Amino acid sequence: MASVSNEGQRPPGRTALAAMTPATHDNPDGGKPGLVITELAHLGKINLRGGDDMLPTIRTHTGCAALPGNNRVVTVGDRHLVWLAPDEFLLLCAAGTETHLHSQLTLDLDGIHAAVTNVTDGLCALSLRGPATRKVLAKGCGLDLHPSKFTAGDAAQTMLVHAGITLIATDESGFTLVCRTSFAPYVTTWLMDAGLEFGASFRG
Repeated sequence: MASVSNEGQRPPGRTALAAMTPATHDNPDGGKPGLVITELAHLGKINLRGGDDMLPTIRTHTGCAALPGNNRVVTVGDRHLVWLAPDEFLLLCAAGTETHLHSQLTLDLDGIHAAVTNVTDGLCALSLRGPATRKVLAKGCGLDLHPSKFTAGDAAQTMLVHAGITLIATDESGFTLVCRTSFAPYVTTWLMDAGLEFGASFRG
């Protein structure tokens, strides 16, 4: 999921993991790291609460023809609408576009029973990739992450050890993980430790 766009101005300030130094633990087998972690810096995040009457407005501003089904993601371009609950969704958008998008959604949903909240600073998004990603996540997550059960476009809110996360499958070996900004260093440190046996790399 792209985190940078030419639309709008990139927000100032430090990212959730700015204080963490990039590091790599070599794969004991000598190959490439089995897990690669990258922060999706400043990725825009908007929480939407409401029912089906939000759809015309959401379609206008995201291109999504339908709201996602339970535990699914609808993707159009650089915008991803993630199902969180029957009346709650997380909209991920390119960096720098969330302020304008939040304003437009708020204006266009006026008169509809809905809520739009810019949660960009409160949440951190990580890209997880590599052939061992599912095995590493399975060490601390109760979801069935077998590729036949949790496939591209699936999403779920769950726990990773002691942190609440939203996990989105992007392909067979790739995920986007969203957690609270305050938990991001803990989650990243845990993933690096859990990935030692496969080789793990934090790219920053």
